[in-house]
Amino acid sequence: MTRRNTDFAVRTIGFAVLSAVLITAVAMLGRAGLIPRELRAVAGLVPNIPLVFWYLGISRWLKEIDELERMIHLEALMVQFALTGIAVMSYGMLARLGVLPDFRVTDAFPYVWLGMFGFWYLGFLAVRRKYR
Repeated sequence: MTRRNTDFAVRTIGFAVLSAVLITAVAMLGRAGLIPRELRAVAGLVPNIPLVFWYLGISRWLKEIDELERMIHLEALMVQFALTGIAVMSYGMLARLGVLPDFRVTDAFPYVWLGMFGFWYLGFLAVRRKYR
């Protein structure tokens, strides 16, 4: 891994971790009732700021990689989208029918978010293997 790739990876992971820390902080402050009513909307959106920079970094990186790598990541993203949709729809229907517990979206979103990354990684491994 080159120095440039290492710097990119550290920055990208740093933005994701910063967002996670901010999400946790806002959630804890919210539960403790320490966020004034008039600042709740702002506090709820603050964790998205690092994600904007994360997205811009990923977009720049995608423009710099070769066509094969770009195709691999596009196909992995398609796998991620399909598996996330199937998982959410399946769980939603099973919860509606009383087979599984019905969670509120605010309780389930961290798991959906983690699932999306996990599904992308599975797709990436499968697609990368196909092109070797």
